[in-house]
Amino acid sequence: MIMNHSGIRKVEQLDGRTVLLLAVCACFTSFLSNSMLGHGLYMIWLFLLLCYFELFTMGVEILGVYILSVVWLAINTKYHLSFPSPLLFHILYRLLMPAMIVCLAVHIPSGKLTSSIRKLPIPENIMLILVVMLRFAPTVVYEFGEVKDAMKVRGFLRSIRTVLFHPLSTLEYAIVPMVFRSLKIADELASSAIVRGIESPYKKDSYYITRLTVKDALLVISSIIIAVICCFKSMDLLVG
Repeated sequence: MIMNHSGIRKVEQLDGRTVLLLAVCACFTSFLSNSMLGHGLYMIWLFLLLCYFELFTMGVEILGVYILSVVWLAINTKYHLSFPSPLLFHILYRLLMPAMIVCLAVHIPSGKLTSSIRKLPIPENIMLILVVMLRFAPTVVYEFGEVKDAMKVRGFLRSIRTVLFHPLSTLEYAIVPMVFRSLKIADELASSAIVRGIESPYKKDSYYITRLTVKDALLVISSIIIAVICCFKSMDLLVG
């Protein structure tokens, strides 16, 4: 694991507000970009970000699934195949871009994310929702790993062929336990936040010192510019 001279990983130096803005850019680009070219260009940009923040393995895994989804959707468009399910790959195609940012968020201490969000000029109710969401994401990622391991033990993930040819069954076995686990986690996180005084009207201090740096500004500006270019590229292709 690569660290800088102060012993802090690069990804942990990111401000929570930067991650939030990157997530907004990723979501808008993923759902507004109607061309695979524009969509793919922004996906490559996010992959390069993950590589820069020393998350190369996770980036390769997500990019590999993304390429598989794009190839299958292209084949399906030409030959109109029904198996494996094109719906599954279309969902993956749209959601993998925000998943790249989630990879960044889960590697930043939740306390630092919370401290950063509190500095945003937004209403208290919206701030509380964002804080709970950011604390919720890392826990859900961990729980999904537990569900995946349980599915492997019970033989539901015997091979890639099983997943590709029985996507709805695979999703059912994964989503149903995740829904119940998520409800339990949400209740526990809400109780924990209330006990820690999240609704207190008084000013709250944090162990983490959060500030926007030049690196944060460059990341946000670059991401917005590339997102705009990708979306306008999609519009140009549609008009053309």
